Amino acid sequence: MPTPPDPAPCDPDEQLYECRECGARLCSSASPTVCPECEAGLINLSRPRPE
Repeated sequence: MPTPPDPAPCDPDEQLYECRECGARLCSSASPTVCPECEAGLINLSRPRPE
């Protein structure tokens, strides 16, 4: 089963988010916290992880 392509590049005012459960990725400027596909939590891939 092929993986969906990243929605890249994001617009300059948007950030890339990834779902922790299903792996879906989306670009948004609205800081979403819930995956629109499976309702699981999203992580922001545009920000570096804290050390």
